[in-house]
Amino acid sequence: MNPNDIVGKSYVFDDGNSIKITQIKIRDGNIPWVTYETQSGPGIPRRYVMTLHEFNGHYGHLFGLNSDDIPGEQ
Repeated sequence: MNPNDIVGKSYVFDDGNSIKITQIKIRDGNIPWVTYETQSGPGIPRRYVMTLHEFNGHYGHLFGLNSDDIPGEQ
């Protein structure tokens, strides 16, 4: 799977909270960074940015990412 395939996808947890990927950009040379939003209930979404490598460690399983999908990560 190409990491850009997850842009625009969201995951809703059992309690109604959600996470949505808004973009993946290459920065700092050749490092992909993920911009994502989390929302708790009816609250205002919070936006975060982290490297794709770090995102995969925290949330990759929710979107079907593998280490094989991430450039430079094996």
